[in-house]
Amino acid sequence: MSASDDSGLRATDGTLIAETILLLLSLAGADLADARGGMERLMASAGLADPLFQPGLREVSNWRAETLQHLDLDTSALTRVLREPERLPRCVRLNNYWCIKSAGWKGEIASDAEGHVAFSSATEGAAVAALLLRRYYTDYGRHTALAIVSRWAPAQCGPAIALRSSKGTTKAADGLATRGLRNTLRARFLAGRTGRSKVAGGKARVHTVIAAAPMPMLRAPAIVIGFGEKPANSAPTRLASLTLSITLPPQVRSGGSCPAESQRIRNYATRASAGLGSPETDLALFDAAGAPTANLARVMRNMAAVEIGPMTADAALVEAGIARAVALWTPAPAPPSE
Repeated sequence: MSASDDSGLRATDGTLIAETILLLLSLAGADLADARGGMERLMASAGLADPLFQPGLREVSNWRAETLQHLDLDTSALTRVLREPERLPRCVRLNNYWCIKSAGWKGEIASDAEGHVAFSSATEGAAVAALLLRRYYTDYGRHTALAIVSRWAPAQCGPAIALRSSKGTTKAADGLATRGLRNTLRARFLAGRTGRSKVAGGKARVHTVIAAAPMPMLRAPAIVIGFGEKPANSAPTRLASLTLSITLPPQVRSGGSCPAESQRIRNYATRASAGLGSPETDLALFDAAGAPTANLARVMRNMAAVEIGPMTADAALVEAGIARAVALWTPAPAPPSE
């Protein structure tokens, strides 16, 4: 084991001990304000303040302290945090209460096998959630809960769509994966099953022995902005030069799971818009100048309650995340002219 690995293990063990003490104090009904501050100072002085991602456990080393500080927990939830963390929603242990996918976000220290971000703190996760909602609302024109949720947590069934231009080249349709097969399992499968045949002149021609067939592809993760959806104010695609071919997966042709997925999305949208209207109501998350309204915090708390339910993010965390997001999207002041 290298010295850096040993240091990481000691930091993780120290963080776990400190967070366990805080949890026990919380279960005992103690006032944690002074205890938490003292514990954080002690951890910083011991060099244990930097959070680490632990792939085997699929968690960030400081998630217990973040949970204790930023989630509204009852005694039952506190007990699960202390004794049965595997029963908690998976994104809780990643400091990612909105289950955001990896895209090189500020505060992102790693991601799990499914692409969910491990944030250094819950505040960083809240800030990215606010940034995403702003982009959905202002850049992409998604003003209702139904429109937002349909991209935030899209249906996992649907048609594979290819757009062919008049020149015969194929383009990925909006919302589809754009990186091709590359080194996927299917690419390696195809590469291992090629044959050779003789052609005129005695030269060998390599060809695949796998029959060509349309390949339905899942939509790109909605949370990764820039890999599928164009802003609402972007130039429209000229449809005259495109032909549309749609291949329906078996579950779509047979009416399989899509109705259930549509209902799931509507249920999510209903909860996201709770207190603000119906899923089709304009949520008014930002005013005409682009500044966040009080509705943004309400929707963020509603969405976190869906993603990590039955736990909920507290109001202070959401407000801190919005404030950080505003600082990130606000242009830096121009330097004074000489």
